[in-house]
Amino acid sequence: MPSNQALFVTRQPTERTTPTLVSVSRQVRVTVVLPLLLTATVAHAEAGEDAQAATSPSPAEVAPPPPARKIGGHIGIATPLVTVSSKTTTISDQFTILNPIGLGFKLSEHLAVDFEMVVATPIHPTGTTGLVVDPGLIYGFGRVAAGLRLAFQINSDANVGLIPLLNVGLVDFDGATWFVEAAFPTFYADKELAFNTVLHTGIGF
Repeated sequence: MPSNQALFVTRQPTERTTPTLVSVSRQVRVTVVLPLLLTATVAHAEAGEDAQAATSPSPAEVAPPPPARKIGGHIGIATPLVTVSSKTTTISDQFTILNPIGLGFKLSEHLAVDFEMVVATPIHPTGTTGLVVDPGLIYGFGRVAAGLRLAFQINSDANVGLIPLLNVGLVDFDGATWFVEAAFPTFYADKELAFNTVLHTGIGF
């Protein structure tokens, strides 16, 4: 039979921990502050990427296309092949070397005004060196150009002429182009009309 002492042994109640106000407050702070920190970190990273993208130059800004050149020129050599007037002559009858020298200014992407002078030196038979002043308008179609010049023969009887032309670029160099040109000078002087066919080649720049 158990003793009386054993009958009066009382069990100690199991302690149950009740969360205090301090621990709850800490949990709330962790729960709230941690997402805020993550949000701030992400926002800072995105702002850094945006600032880097804004300050980083685009390829177009680094290497803009070179501006179109507004001033050009040309120099070359030419000779009349046939002259038709009251008397028709060919290169075998009169061999003359022409040296055109021109300076051009672009008015638009395709249109240019060209100020040209031509030094004419008769070779066979020999004669007096002449000068032709012939400004004109040139319109470019890529490698092909067409134009019309107003021409005057210096140290000659009163005269005026028109020169239609067709120009083709053959080979491009560094900033220059080798071209060939067919020109058809037509002059009126001393009540007579003279038509010429001229072959011209040179370098344009």
